[in-house]
Amino acid sequence: MPTLTLSQLVAGRELAAEAMRKLGPVEGTHVVVDARPLVSGSTSFAGQLVRSALLDGRAAELTILGGPAEFLADVKIAAEQLQVTDHVAFAPTDADLGVHS
Repeated sequence: MPTLTLSQLVAGRELAAEAMRKLGPVEGTHVVVDARPLVSGSTSFAGQLVRSALLDGRAAELTILGGPAEFLADVKIAAEQLQVTDHVAFAPTDADLGVHS
């Protein structure tokens, strides 16, 4: 399962799109975003992350692991606006998704 680990600070649509491109093809896969290291993420980054993974990349599912409450809220809003809420999940920081920090 492709995993994107976020840094402490993320911002901007271009950064989100580039990060997803670096994962390679994700069509039909379950993408995990490890947001545990994240301290602050912009609304535009969250929105583009959802768009790049689910609409552009055609991933089957996007799971956000941990992360600050404000960022998680931004991801949820983006998923609602893009009508992909059924494909976005949120896992607590201590969830065992096979991702090790």
